[in-house]
Amino acid sequence: MSLEVLGPRACRRLLEQVSVAWLAHCADGAVHMVPVNFALHATEIVVHSVYGRSLTAVVEGRLITLAAGHFDEEARAGWSVTVTGRAHLVGDPLVNPGAPDADVWADLPSTVPVAVPMTTVTGRRVQR
Repeated sequence: MSLEVLGPRACRRLLEQVSVAWLAHCADGAVHMVPVNFALHATEIVVHSVYGRSLTAVVEGRLITLAAGHFDEEARAGWSVTVTGRAHLVGDPLVNPGAPDADVWADLPSTVPVAVPMTTVTGRRVQR
């Protein structure tokens, strides 16, 4: 088994293979993490946030981390990618033309599109 540290391009290619990740931020002395659907757009990752802790973290300019991965327990192989940056509101399509909508699985009442810039991108892959 080998552990490979991945560069940003390899990380992006792996993120293109999945549509679900974990969105995390710190607030009130605790880490808050929620599963989200996402879409890649240029050098950012677009997610939809409901009104609450995650959206507050974005508006307050806190660091946001998005983590995704794929693991095969039988083969004991897999990969993980972590993206960290100061997220911002995507806004109207006229402001950010071409920004994709993440295909949100949950029936959420009202969401706001948020972009996490791929400021810091790290990844690892374990394989035979």
